[in-house]
Amino acid sequence: MNTKSILQISFIFSFLTVIVGAFLKIEHYPYAHLTIIVGLLFHLIFLIAGIFEVSKSKKIEVSEKFMWTVGFIFFGSVAGLVYLLSARKRIV
Repeated sequence: MNTKSILQISFIFSFLTVIVGAFLKIEHYPYAHLTIIVGLLFHLIFLIAGIFEVSKSKKIEVSEKFMWTVGFIFFGSVAGLVYLLSARKRIV
């Protein structure tokens, strides 16, 4: 499996499982917390793969690598969505 597919699959699964888990938690269904934890684990996989991909890139400067790393850590989903939809083509 390449990094692109890991990034896309983990982002989609994290997004969907956290949304479903939040809905289940609001409705007080069983295993809601487990669903959210699984979503957060997928999100952690996405963050690690994204940071790894950015750090290994030879097309961008160190300052932009730092910016993407900080973005992934503090604004995970938003930075991840921007990265997947527009910036990844330029960075990889």
